[in-house]
Amino acid sequence: MVVSCAMASDRAALRAPLLVRSTSPLHCLLAFAAGAGLQQALGLPLPQGVAREAMQAIGTGLANAGLVLVLWCFVLFARARTTLLPGDAPARLILHGPFRWSRNPIYVGMLASYIGLALMLDVPWALATLAVPVLVLQRSIVPWEEGRLHARFPREYADYARRVRRWL
Repeated sequence: MVVSCAMASDRAALRAPLLVRSTSPLHCLLAFAAGAGLQQALGLPLPQGVAREAMQAIGTGLANAGLVLVLWCFVLFARARTTLLPGDAPARLILHGPFRWSRNPIYVGMLASYIGLALMLDVPWALATLAVPVLVLQRSIVPWEEGRLHARFPREYADYARRVRRWL
């Protein structure tokens, strides 16, 4: 009985905070929806003609590049048989592929796709509302994940964090 209480208490100590459990794609979706609503209500002027086509083409490229980066990371996680979910305990530390250049390539790809979609779909207000999920990532999710990785892989993660930047 005492053992199960200790185990339950250990599990509670490792439980992810609400902002981590609610996932960053949800934060981005809500921010984008808020940006779309603001664009509808307070429409910012959009470039016209060739400038608009260029903006949409750049947005399409950025959105696709971000998606490819995220999918690449998903494949690496599947091959390593470790979790993608921030609230779950990682089985392995992935140090290759895009993780050689960024400790958070999934978030980099997700944010690139967000910016690309804002440009592609003519939603400039979404660029302003992007500040909210970026702050949630920077102040809550990423520090929590890094603490967890450091606790699980103390030496390896410390070396990795010294070599590789958090973002780019």
